[in-house]
Amino acid sequence: MNPLPVTIESFGFRHQDDQPVGHALLFDVRGLLPRAAAGRQTVTGLDPQVRGQARHSECAEELVERIAGETAALLAYAGPRGRGVHVLIGGTDGVYGSVAVAEWAGETLRQRLGADGPRVEVTHRHITRSAVRP
Repeated sequence: MNPLPVTIESFGFRHQDDQPVGHALLFDVRGLLPRAAAGRQTVTGLDPQVRGQARHSECAEELVERIAGETAALLAYAGPRGRGVHVLIGGTDGVYGSVAVAEWAGETLRQRLGADGPRVEVTHRHITRSAVRP
């Protein structure tokens, strides 16, 4: 088993904190969910309804497959060199769509890599912050 984890991290582009630096894949999912779906202040991308909306969004399945495929390809290169893989999934606020996609991508990647593959960790940098509005 590869001890180096794959980290999938959701975040919001509108939060002006430091962005991760180094070897990473970045996917921009702004606009994945319709504005009305993201307008409810009390739910996050961990909510089953929001996750369902993300799964039924146009091209979402293709996007998640691409995230899993590119991550697996980078892992094949980085793992033997002793490097982990960091995947960034950015949404507008880091509360809704990016969280739902990060969770889905983590599930998909775990299935693809199997039980003997590396650990896949999913984190959400801005999920506890309130949504930022223009």
